[in-house]
Amino acid sequence: MSKVILILGLNLCFLAGPFFGRVVMAGGGDYAAQANYIANALLCARVVLARNLDVISVHGAKIGQPVPEGAPSSFKGLVPALFGRLIADEFVIRTGITLKQTSLGKRRFGPRNFYNTPDPWEKRVLEKFNSDSYPKGIGYGEFSKLEGGHLVYRYLLPLYIEQSCLRCHGDPSTSPTKDGLDISSHQMEGYKEGEVRGGISVTIPVTELPAFILNAKALTDAGELH
Repeated sequence: MSKVILILGLNLCFLAGPFFGRVVMAGGGDYAAQANYIANALLCARVVLARNLDVISVHGAKIGQPVPEGAPSSFKGLVPALFGRLIADEFVIRTGITLKQTSLGKRRFGPRNFYNTPDPWEKRVLEKFNSDSYPKGIGYGEFSKLEGGHLVYRYLLPLYIEQSCLRCHGDPSTSPTKDGLDISSHQMEGYKEGEVRGGISVTIPVTELPAFILNAKALTDAGELH
């Protein structure tokens, strides 16, 4: 039953996601709002999962109740990063909108997985997020052209380390196996709560040019769309 409740909670998060978050944008209108909604929906689902990992792993654990002490547990491998990638893979098939979790990593560690490696645009925006002058919690988006000339709207929502993230990404001295590794056998990087962990990247194909682009003649004509 607890697993059913967790799944329902994740689904509700996807419905609630569009009501959270703000965006700094070089123009964007409806594309910016759509990208922000999508990124926050995935973020919401990640947060719910991260806060309920013990419910998934520990026998007899239930949402909203203390985890049974001494109960047997089994790590299922379903961490927020993997969960997010599985959602993203399904989302692009159903919508044509690309979702990606990306990170610069911390110091020498870099991204944990190759598919989280930022492309040049993502790297530039992640570096903005790491700047002391950038407002915390605000996403960034702009129109961009991919190779081949396809016009898209690109958006990145910052991800921050929460308390629930520290069990895997925090101080190596707190390693559950006493060797600096987390439950998934990755090196703990020593993050602190509130630090930028990475971002959720959204790429939306542009099918209709916004009026402000047409009026500003930012593109020569709509024939540049494919």
